[in-house]
Amino acid sequence: MNWKDIEEIFKENKIILIPMGSMEQHGSHSINGDFLAATKIAEIISEELELPYLPTLPFGNSSYFLEYPGTISLREETISAVIKDVLNSLLKHNQYKIVFVNGHAGNNSAINTSVRDLRKDYENLNVITVNLWQSLSVDQKNELYSEQHDPSGHGAEPLSSIMRFLYPDYIDDFKDNYKATKKTLNDIKVVNLNDAIHNDINFKVYFDMDDISNSGRYSQSFTPSKERGEKILEVISKNIIEIIKKYYGGN
Repeated sequence: MNWKDIEEIFKENKIILIPMGSMEQHGSHSINGDFLAATKIAEIISEELELPYLPTLPFGNSSYFLEYPGTISLREETISAVIKDVLNSLLKHNQYKIVFVNGHAGNNSAINTSVRDLRKDYENLNVITVNLWQSLSVDQKNELYSEQHDPSGHGAEPLSSIMRFLYPDYIDDFKDNYKATKKTLNDIKVVNLNDAIHNDINFKVYFDMDDISNSGRYSQSFTPSKERGEKILEVISKNIIEIIKKYYGGN
């Protein structure tokens, strides 16, 4: 595709997809999992809705994983600057409808800051962010994981099953069942790196992964599978496609 082709696409006022990921440890599978999954889901959405998508931004803010070799982390201000430059390049050509297909929670703050700053000068800027790993409803999780509790977690589900389906060569450990429990500290449940619960009250914490995990994985027990990964990928893609259609009222 050359610039003349893109010029014609821009005339159609299309929604533009921007996939984002990270390069960080994920326990026993590829450090590129978030990046690869975001790319694939953007491709599926693009094909279904006939929308253009940019090359995936592969690095994110992953400072809490830096103790694990291979993790590449960008400062939040660096990510914000990149996002603003990318959006400004699109705004230059009157492209205002943007969807971030985000595969890494650590990118959310930078996306939020960048978009809100730009909206001060571009009132027509119309952006949404869909976070891949928060794109399954409770009912969908119950159906997909009917034999177990919610196994969502870092280096666990749903990415482990998705990777087994999409990129089995990038998996180092093919156990059928991973036994794990989440930590408690003084009867406080550590939900993840940023959240803890006491007496059903959620509050914020600021752990690095090596504070709570030796393996780089943090979840309850889970049973990943290629077959489940295919179903999850389909459900997440359909959910995001429906959100885009509803929000923008078509292309």
